Amino acid sequence: MVDWVLDAGEVEWMTERLANFWDRRLAAIAPAGFRVYGRLLHPAQAKDGAWVRWADVATHNGVAMLATSDFSHIAMPQSVLRDGEAWAGNPPEIGRLNSDQAEHLVEVLRSYTTTPHAVSFALWDGLGWDHATLYRPGHPPAPAPDPIPSSVRNGPRMRIPGRDYIVYRGSIEEALMWMPSQHQTPHYWWPKDHAWAVAGDVDLPWSIVAGGSDLIGRLVHDTVLEVVPITASDTLDSQPAWLTAAIERAVQDLIHHRLTVIDTPRGVVSFRISDSGVWLESGRGSRIRLHPERGARRTLEDQLLAHLSAALLSELRLY
Repeated sequence: MVDWVLDAGEVEWMTERLANFWDRRLAAIAPAGFRVYGRLLHPAQAKDGAWVRWADVATHNGVAMLATSDFSHIAMPQSVLRDGEAWAGNPPEIGRLNSDQAEHLVEVLRSYTTTPHAVSFALWDGLGWDHATLYRPGHPPAPAPDPIPSSVRNGPRMRIPGRDYIVYRGSIEEALMWMPSQHQTPHYWWPKDHAWAVAGDVDLPWSIVAGGSDLIGRLVHDTVLEVVPITASDTLDSQPAWLTAAIERAVQDLIHHRLTVIDTPRGVVSFRISDSGVWLESGRGSRIRLHPERGARRTLEDQLLAHLSAALLSELRLY
């Protein structure tokens, strides 16, 4: 049974421990104060639909994977093994666990709390369910029913800088309540006894599990989940030097010639600046608006440096 009454004490407990949410540490999206943290990697997907561990992608590409690696860096190596091809599947889901992960994690976590029937859950309120459209053959498009009660949608939130969450309570199994209809898991869940916490973000292909050393040790050796231990101070690895150099060369090509081609083991992508100088366009059809007008806060070079890495990873289906 789900309880939509916001528990102010539990919300305050969480928000007080998310004061460092926006810093560069991996564990910053999770509540501070736990003994141990684990990084739960959302699996990638092979061309045949099978779930694939990050470690297997790294092995295929001949890349060393660390606990602080980014998926894009192991999926797009500088070169591949002789006579080989770079791994060519789909990237991990961002902002949610898949059903296999979620169901298994529920089973594991139930044994590590004394209050499995009193768990709080927080969903980012920008998922768009309140603006979804329902399409049915032979009928005009119509607003889809919002699964969140209107009183909750218009009510108080769990708030941290830049993020607002709708909160509900129930047994630990309610972590799965949105999977059948929305294919979504909560972004935060934690039990009343605060024995552990699961934390995710709408923009990330991993989650953080915080808890005791026995729990994280159990998860690190799990055969269903891919969890790597991290410290509270660990940060995401920087972009590889070879990729930084390739992006910098491409930016200069764009500035001087309005055209560049970036060749990677995962594929070749071309970019150009439109004749009007307003759009960064890829050969595959994507567009990013630039602001070259006089007085812009960032120079064209700065804008291209900021946009090109993300545009390249998107074109190569790495997020």
